[in-house]
Amino acid sequence: MLPRLCDCVPCAALASRTNVRILQVTPYFAPAWAYGGPPRVMHTYAVGLARRGHHVDVLTTDVLDERNRASPAEEVMEGVRVRRLPNVSNTLAWRTKKYLPRGLVHRLAREIGSYDVVHVTDSRTFLTAASYLAARARGVPLCLSAHGSLPSSTGLRGAIKRVYDTALVRPMLGHAALLLAQTDHELGLYREFGARPETIRLLPLPLDLQELDAERPRPSLSLRRLAKLDDSARIVLFLGRIHWLKGLDLLIDAMSPLLARDGVVLAVVGRDDGLWDELARRHAGLIASGGIRFVGPLYGADRFGAYEDADVFCLTPRHWEETSVAALEAAACGTALVVSEQADIPGLAASGGGFVVKLAPDAIRAAVLAALERPEMGRLAAAHVRAQHAEEVVLERLEQYLLEVT
Repeated sequence: MLPRLCDCVPCAALASRTNVRILQVTPYFAPAWAYGGPPRVMHTYAVGLARRGHHVDVLTTDVLDERNRASPAEEVMEGVRVRRLPNVSNTLAWRTKKYLPRGLVHRLAREIGSYDVVHVTDSRTFLTAASYLAARARGVPLCLSAHGSLPSSTGLRGAIKRVYDTALVRPMLGHAALLLAQTDHELGLYREFGARPETIRLLPLPLDLQELDAERPRPSLSLRRLAKLDDSARIVLFLGRIHWLKGLDLLIDAMSPLLARDGVVLAVVGRDDGLWDELARRHAGLIASGGIRFVGPLYGADRFGAYEDADVFCLTPRHWEETSVAALEAAACGTALVVSEQADIPGLAASGGGFVVKLAPDAIRAAVLAALERPEMGRLAAAHVRAQHAEEVVLERLEQYLLEVT
């Protein structure tokens, strides 16, 4: 094991000269953007490390979206070899997040010994378990990015998780060479699971500023036009899956006294994961009055246009998803943030760029009102996120962490 690298110039130069063979194992990878932030993050890690001179292979599944599978089975993407194994069921992967790629165990057993480190994402997938067991058998260091997957559940689901955690997750975290945490909360969860403190490192999510700042055609329909809003409307934007865990219902309940008053509108952007019909029934009056506008999903450059049109970006999930990529993108576009503790951005509140609040209606509503009245918050949010989450800043830290364990 290499000694811990410091931040000095000689150590940074050494890191740049050292080639590491990395196998990244993840249920989803580019261009499976419909699966949210993790595929973007893992793509940024893979391509960025390859650009820095490391050999990076990705072993993933063929998920793409609800109806389609990704292809081809193998390709080289920006210097990274990507291999996609076919899932037993694309529907099962989409609806229940159960990824069962054919041939994974055989592929890992045959190849994993040729790598210096294996980087896996999520804590309770078949791919993670298979990678852990194969890496341990061959003595290959394991790195895990939990990406908000560590919290348990209640009821029968929670009981099943506890059994699984005892059998696999706790031993895996105790054995892992490197555990990457987005926030102090996630760092604490690693410790609760019995991970060795010296293996845990804080690593902010990376943000591709080149993609954000690149010259791009304006979308044919802006968020204001899609939502049928004039320039006087003050837009609070929710962008994410419309699912119970994402807490859109909590946000609507908190904001309902504000909506359709003084031009405040909640624009809902995202794919419906089964909750919208219920919300539409419960809040038919607000929808009819124009206080809530449902736009549907937006991807690519269209999502940046939505961030830029919004006055405030708001996300209040029930579960601990840690940092939200969408929230980071919105902030980098100059939009003030209101997020719950479950979607924390370290340092956001101190920077003056937004509020991190408890899941209480009064707290959410007060923060949204304050953000609407402080247009300077967007500029402060952008400055904070661009300094702390810039891709190259994060990649340099990740590279050094990987060098420590290889």
